[in-house]
Amino acid sequence: MEVIRNIIITAFTAVFAENTIFSRALGTSTLVIVSRNRKNLAGFGMSVTYITAMVSVLTYFADKLFGISETSYIYIPLVYIVILGSVYIITLLCLWRFAPKLFTKMRKYIHISAFNCAVLGSMFLISKNCETLAEYFFHGIGIGLGFVLAVYLTAIVYDRLYSEKAPYAFRGYPLLLVYIGILGMAFWGLSSHTLNY
Repeated sequence: MEVIRNIIITAFTAVFAENTIFSRALGTSTLVIVSRNRKNLAGFGMSVTYITAMVSVLTYFADKLFGISETSYIYIPLVYIVILGSVYIITLLCLWRFAPKLFTKMRKYIHISAFNCAVLGSMFLISKNCETLAEYFFHGIGIGLGFVLAVYLTAIVYDRLYSEKAPYAFRGYPLLLVYIGILGMAFWGLSSHTLNY
């Protein structure tokens, strides 16, 4: 029972406290691209959660294989990039070979889901905060879902941020950054309350 409790806490921590956009400002450019069209949200959500989950599992094995040493900061980023590239290539090849219709639909989401700084940053967050394979996996899922939640919260107000009613100086990207900052403070308060229990 204690193990299940720890896994659930790990997933919620990843969604709220380790939210890559609201707490770390990673992946903001991807957020802007995806939030322009709400039709992209479901495909992007599935794709980014899958990528972070698979990458987190492989990160566990890489961390156990290479360990932490005084020189690990030199080669660990390269190892993580190789893992991310491998998951990307294998996913595209498997979809192309076994599900060509799904490949044509998901191809554009997989590119943007795999190669953004939020996914790469999540690998460092996961390796810092987790110890067991289950924690790595559920933390990866939580970070993916947290990223999707951030994109959704931005997509629902995207039209208003670019509205003619907004002052010209703030319209668009400046107002988006203010909005992300306000949501970041709200998530920070929510996550600190969640982590105290």
